[in-house]
Amino acid sequence: MSERSAEDSRFDLVLLLAALALLLFASPLTAWWSALGAPWYLPYLLWLLLILLAALRIHGRDDP
Repeated sequence: MSERSAEDSRFDLVLLLAALALLLFASPLTAWWSALGAPWYLPYLLWLLLILLAALRIHGRDDP
């Protein structure tokens, strides 16, 4: 069995973030969370969440 490289795991996390973005902003789920009578800034909070997750990923990597 071969070990997974750091680049493979980095790519996996990028795919997970992209899938989360698609789920939140380009799926029928969008109509659900926008119809809840949520505040106007909810889409901005969701984008902020995605940006923070990406920043944590970049900050947390242990490349020399």
